[in-house]
Amino acid sequence: MSTLTELAQHIAQLYPLTDKAAGRRYRIVSQLAGLTELEDTSGRPRYVASRQLRDRSRWDMAS
Repeated sequence: MSTLTELAQHIAQLYPLTDKAAGRRYRIVSQLAGLTELEDTSGRPRYVASRQLRDRSRWDMAS
């Protein structure tokens, strides 16, 4: 059985992007023609311009 810390680490690995404004975690599903499809932890898709992901004031990438 995993501890809460281990579970949080697994989620961070699976969903490495965090939207700081919304407080939600995402993973990159696909990228095409300057558009990136993201998926949050509940499976909902979100589409953003790929260049927006470089904005470190909005997005945090887990290492």
